[in-house]
Amino acid sequence: MRKWFLPIVAVCLIMPANHVGAISKELVGKCGHWLDEALNVGWSRTHLSQLDYVMWRESRCLPNMFNPTDPNGGSLGLLQINFFWCLPNQYFLNGWLQSNNILTSCAQLSNPKINLRAALAIFEYSKNRNNNGWKPWNQ
Repeated sequence: MRKWFLPIVAVCLIMPANHVGAISKELVGKCGHWLDEALNVGWSRTHLSQLDYVMWRESRCLPNMFNPTDPNGGSLGLLQINFFWCLPNQYFLNGWLQSNNILTSCAQLSNPKINLRAALAIFEYSKNRNNNGWKPWNQ
């Protein structure tokens, strides 16, 4: 048996359950440092692994990442939310995200908390409409 096995088992047995969860969250994927914030804005634990994957693929976990080549003015933030969601249109005069009280301007998508809230709102919209919350990210 390896030297490190018994100390780890002992720590897991005596550590309160909420601490074990915090340790395992840090080890999840490449964007683990944003997962606490994702939980705080309402993401479900069941979606954290996929969320981590999408954040890494879209922005390499960088909240200010901007892709100007995406249509509708580009995509911004951790989850590369397309400006389509915050631009005025015939259905939402101020933009869909503004109408849902998520933000006041597309530039706010560089704020990780707002980006995660916006992504969750888009996820829920797509889940209800398409039966696939990840569809906006081609998942």
